[in-house]
Amino acid sequence: MNKVIPISIWTRGMINCFLIKGTRKHILVDTGVPNSEKKIMKQLKKHSLDKKDIGLIIITHAHIDHFGSAYKLKQLLKVPILAHQLDVESYITGKADISTMKLNKPQWWLFKKIIKNQKTEPFQPEILIKGDTEYDLKEWGVNGKIIHTPGHTPGSLSIILENGEAIIMDMMASGILLGGVMFHSRVKHPPFHDSINELKNSFDKVLSEKAEKYYLGHGGPVNRIQVLEYYNKYL
Repeated sequence: MNKVIPISIWTRGMINCFLIKGTRKHILVDTGVPNSEKKIMKQLKKHSLDKKDIGLIIITHAHIDHFGSAYKLKQLLKVPILAHQLDVESYITGKADISTMKLNKPQWWLFKKIIKNQKTEPFQPEILIKGDTEYDLKEWGVNGKIIHTPGHTPGSLSIILENGEAIIMDMMASGILLGGVMFHSRVKHPPFHDSINELKNSFDKVLSEKAEKYYLGHGGPVNRIQVLEYYNKYL
């Protein structure tokens, strides 16, 4: 059975990546902020995972805390990167598109200003998903698929596994300050989304898959009841 292993970039899951164990190869989901590669490699080693057993990197969306170390990890792991075409401009420039960062609350304007000029090494994804095409992960021995879930960014992706787990990254958050320390599993709005209407449609798509455990980019994981709580409160 496939297994999801959380890889925490900041303490208490304030920024998360994930490793999906496959029967042929493993898959790394997201790469954290710039210069996270050593921390990620150290955690992989801690879980007795050989870098030679990783076959793919998935980048879920074009915010720099998720693709910041993609270029360096690609060099270390020597594997292809998969992403969605609608977010590719950020990847080939190494800079997040702030035009998609529409604030959910006015007080997040300072956070947006801080990250406005952040850059990282650019990269070109070898595998580009286009439109709403689903991508089967069986090539790596993973019983699951990647689906297009726009709303947080135009090219946001989620991973749905047949074991009842899903990785939905920044479709929602949990805890305080995107993960926080005191309330690690309290559902919360991320600082920004590109389109609330598209996000609602994406949640409809994700919820139709009937997963029971959802892994988030910030905080979590959360269960289906908590996802429905977020859906009903914010969307």
